[in-house]
Amino acid sequence: MITLTEPGGALVRPRFRVASTAAALVVLAFGLVWIQVLTEISAPIPPADWLAFVIAAAGLVICERTPASWIRFGPVGVVTPIWLFGFAMLLLGSPSVTIGIAALAASLHAVRYDAAPSDVVARVASTAFSLAAAGLMLTTLDPIDTPTRLAGRSWSWAGAVAAAGVSIVVLNAFTTALWLSARRRSSFITLLRHGLASRVTAEGALLSLAPVWVVALELNPVLLPLLAITTVLVLRSTRHAFERAHEARHDQLTGLLNRRAFIAAIDDALESRPRTSVVMLMDLNGFKDVNDRLGHQMGDALLVAFADRLESVRPDHASAARLGGDEFALLIPSCGVDLHCLTERLHAELVEPLTLQGFPVSAGVSIGVSEAPSDGISSASLIRAADVAMYKAKRTRTPFALHADCIDTPQHGRANLLSDLNQALERQELHVNFQPQLRVADGRVDAVEALVRWDHPEYGRIPPDEFIGLAEQTDLIRPITDMVVRSATQGLMAGGLSTRLAVNVAPRSLEDPKFTDRLFDILAETGFPPAQLELEITERALARNAERTRYTVAKLREQGVRIAIDDFGVGYSSYQTLRMLDVDRVKIDREFVQGLLTSDRDRVIVSSLIGLAHDLELDVVAEGVESHVVWQALGRLGCDVVQGYGIAIPMTYIELRTWLSDLDVLLAHRATASTSA
Repeated sequence: MITLTEPGGALVRPRFRVASTAAALVVLAFGLVWIQVLTEISAPIPPADWLAFVIAAAGLVICERTPASWIRFGPVGVVTPIWLFGFAMLLLGSPSVTIGIAALAASLHAVRYDAAPSDVVARVASTAFSLAAAGLMLTTLDPIDTPTRLAGRSWSWAGAVAAAGVSIVVLNAFTTALWLSARRRSSFITLLRHGLASRVTAEGALLSLAPVWVVALELNPVLLPLLAITTVLVLRSTRHAFERAHEARHDQLTGLLNRRAFIAAIDDALESRPRTSVVMLMDLNGFKDVNDRLGHQMGDALLVAFADRLESVRPDHASAARLGGDEFALLIPSCGVDLHCLTERLHAELVEPLTLQGFPVSAGVSIGVSEAPSDGISSASLIRAADVAMYKAKRTRTPFALHADCIDTPQHGRANLLSDLNQALERQELHVNFQPQLRVADGRVDAVEALVRWDHPEYGRIPPDEFIGLAEQTDLIRPITDMVVRSATQGLMAGGLSTRLAVNVAPRSLEDPKFTDRLFDILAETGFPPAQLELEITERALARNAERTRYTVAKLREQGVRIAIDDFGVGYSSYQTLRMLDVDRVKIDREFVQGLLTSDRDRVIVSSLIGLAHDLELDVVAEGVESHVVWQALGRLGCDVVQGYGIAIPMTYIELRTWLSDLDVLLAHRATASTSA
């Protein structure tokens, strides 16, 4: 059983519902056991094999205290050999004594396995209830058969045994689903359906061995070691089967439902409550930074902690899932409150700091919400609608978004964009723009940066930050990078421009063993000199795979390709990047440049970064220059190159040629005026 906890560690259980359910189970068990005792007292008692009975009782108690003999599976609990030995005891002797011993053993098991007293009470009551029902079935259907004489057994005895075994499976599945429904706030019907199917296999295998044990105990005790081996093999094979079945439906890291099981849960909910089902998709903001900079172990710990938090705050009867990576989901089959208020409350609880290895870590969450039937009538349409809403939340930097609020805006979620992006490459919808970088000293062009743009036939211009990040998570980043390099170098070579070309390269590309070969093949094809190419990389590349990145950078520099560190200063390992990589320049992030005139702290940081780069014999590019005043301030600090919308916006190749011509004229006029003065 999974124990749900609040962020501070308190158990999350609706106490009244749990207590009332436990009380109901106790009443049912007590009533049925009392009927069994009265029936046994009033009915003729057949002779019992008490030696065999004691052997079975010893096996029951020992196995209940031995976790190696238990079969754990999913949210429906644990199956132990109590049903093998308890059922055998029912066939060998007094049902009332059997119930007493089994209840004692179940108490020992529950005390060891469960921390809460209510769980102990529920397990004992469920065990007593199921065995009492089976005992009544045996005494009612076969009251006079002699249980210890092999020759005296008849078809009625076999029928009674089968009926008693079926009653144990059904009633135990019923009581377990009832208890877990109250304790875990899950659907009783769903738990009963999955639990009954599982228990037919697990408990059925054990119950079917009980008559065999009874016959072996009577026939010849020499058979017991062989039968014990058979029982162990049955337990092991059943356990492995359930482990595989559980893994097929659950995420191995977090224990939540996986994508396939989540889709099945949506389909089940739509069949029963098509008008009220709600799907929420959640994406952790900044998870990749945690994973890259703190290591995969800390990233996994963050995913597990967030999954526990999601389980603890989910509404009653909701199903939580991890769909992959840092993407989670909730299914709420019946939402009786305002959806906006519910999502707002969930978001507030989910973004509370998580404790990882003793220190707090905050994880931002973007949530997209869809609702049936207005946003879809199938699992695929609801997930797609929630994805659209979630991507809008990430794009607008809002905590969450409802799909209903996306109707009047372009509806492109991640799944849509990835599908369209693949087609965009084939249809040549992607093109390259250029943004000049000017030298501070004389205003001449130092380089032009190639920037990819996407004009979607339906949605119009798609900002790069919406699709480049997605492409980096797939193999699409490779053809996109190749297209940018080929298109940009062809344009510059065709126009006879000898300026340096800067191209952004994703960390995934630097990890590709074939990246450098493809790059140099493209340069040879277009005739572009490697010495005029400058690749801009981020420190994230070093955090992801330091050894591979260093190797790739070294191969590039051997052929004369220049390397620049992009977004320098905003990461946790900027100095480490400079120490480990041989680079030519750094690009100071726009966040510092834009605060240069208003923040003394930003001015000191920019000045320090420029000084550090110059001490390492690197030149410096300042991004985000929006005005001539900022340009002049950077010049006073010793910055080498400036880039930004205050200088030139990204433009097509034709616009670039016109802009360069105008710049040459302007600089010529300035030179003439300066000479005349």
